[in-house]
Amino acid sequence: MNLGKKQKLFLLTGILFTFSACTFNADLERRIDVIERGTVDQKPLTSPTKSVSVLRDALACMDQMLREEQVPTTLIAVKSIPDISGLYSTGTKDMLITALSRMSRSSHAFKVVDYEIDPLRQDTVQTITGLLLSSGSIELQRPQIYISGSISFGDRTVTSKRSSIGVSTNSTDTGYSWDILASAVGLDLHLGDMKTRTFYPGMDSANELIVAGGGRSVEIGAKATGLPKHIYRVGSQFEVSADNNQGAGSAIRALVDLAAIELVGKWSRIPYWQCLEYESNHPEFLRQIRQWYEDMSVAERISSIQRALTEQGYWKGEINGELDENLRHSLMLYQSATDLIPSGMVNFETYTRLLSTYVKADSEGKFYRAGWSNKNFEEDALPKLETLKPSALRPWSPLVLELLGGKGNELTIGDAIVLRVVPPRTGYLYCYYQDASGVVSQLYPNPLQRSKIAQGGRGLLIPDISNPNTFLMQASSAGAEEAVCIVSETSLDKQLPEAYTAAKLEPIKTAGDLSELKELIGNMKSLQKPVVSEYKWKIKGAALAQPAAVAPEVGADENTPAQKAAP
Repeated sequence: MNLGKKQKLFLLTGILFTFSACTFNADLERRIDVIERGTVDQKPLTSPTKSVSVLRDALACMDQMLREEQVPTTLIAVKSIPDISGLYSTGTKDMLITALSRMSRSSHAFKVVDYEIDPLRQDTVQTITGLLLSSGSIELQRPQIYISGSISFGDRTVTSKRSSIGVSTNSTDTGYSWDILASAVGLDLHLGDMKTRTFYPGMDSANELIVAGGGRSVEIGAKATGLPKHIYRVGSQFEVSADNNQGAGSAIRALVDLAAIELVGKWSRIPYWQCLEYESNHPEFLRQIRQWYEDMSVAERISSIQRALTEQGYWKGEINGELDENLRHSLMLYQSATDLIPSGMVNFETYTRLLSTYVKADSEGKFYRAGWSNKNFEEDALPKLETLKPSALRPWSPLVLELLGGKGNELTIGDAIVLRVVPPRTGYLYCYYQDASGVVSQLYPNPLQRSKIAQGGRGLLIPDISNPNTFLMQASSAGAEEAVCIVSETSLDKQLPEAYTAAKLEPIKTAGDLSELKELIGNMKSLQKPVVSEYKWKIKGAALAQPAAVAPEVGADENTPAQKAAP
């Protein structure tokens, strides 16, 4: 059948219309699987990780050093840190607050006072605070010092290098190109006195960092020859490229962490430079660790982590390269104590934190796995921690128990008694106190500090002097005193006599002294032994006229060596 041009055009239009209707007006019910999948596809491909810089270990080292030097708590304010260059959209002020917080995790060296004077930046909290201040309902503490500064400059493409080469023939085209661009960013911070609004001479930090980006590409094309003239010339072409750009946000965080370490070190007069000399602070460190991680099989990764957890007291099972529920539990305890996401999974983030202690740099600056064999991960044991790095970088150190502000383990009659406890891992915490007269009391948990679970690596004050609604302990009699703290993976409420777990801040009448408690702990039969630490000190001076006593509402009698804080 012959059709005219108009009929052919009409038939073609009808076919296209029918096809379009089938394509764009299809029954949605038949695509319900595609629609439902949207709730899955919208999720991220990877799990979240902690936002940290290469100076994370240095911040932990500073926290340890501040605690060991008994640096008192300082109230500090942070001004807005603007970006003068206008090139980087980063929350620099928040990064600085995070750095100060990480340096105070166990030492309580700094408390940031949240001041905001710009009306355009007022949020709900600031608005409510303003109303409460005007009515006299609250009183903000005045900071002693403050940090001021800015991202002082950002220079794009400070240096660049480009190279390209190509070869062309009648039938082929080949090309190769390579380029790298480097930009610079600088950060200046200063420390000032809040009372006089003057900056301390020499207490400043001015550092800059190069951020690089670049790529490589290969292009190849070909044309077919020798084909009949009535066939169009046929060709093919493909390109392979790889681009790498270092993030400006990570660069600024590294600058902020470094500046915070410098300012805090200068203010506290501690040798902060000792925390900046470790291999794990080197930018190339994570890249080398990543290569080692990718070279291992899954079983080798698990075995390496099992050995590291064993060395640090988190794993008591076999080193068999298998991930079971017990190993997940141990991983979660370690991750929560080292400020990682407690997923219980063997991932690169956990691998880096666990094994970074066992990495050294040779004379040429190249990193190697100290004590490991590159060929066999199963037989070689990890080296002892003390042969590689100081205790300042060990979040898995023994349970820390000490007097806050104590001088040579001696106190004078009338001095306040404040204990600082840093659990090595997340677990159930119990603390006991024996005064100079031999009375034993449970200090933690107590009616004003009820949480039995304490986070690993984070300092805890007993009593919590930062809380106005707390109790006070005061040295009232001359003699020897002692405190004992216990951290356990499981609750000890059913393993210890009820008098030791009542948490009423009362004397334990059935306890002769703390040696009985130590004996009870030593006789416990469990896979994971509780971690125990004790601290002893002496009190000198004449006795007070009136011994300290617990307020009646706390539920104690007159023999308790603690008293409620004045409002």
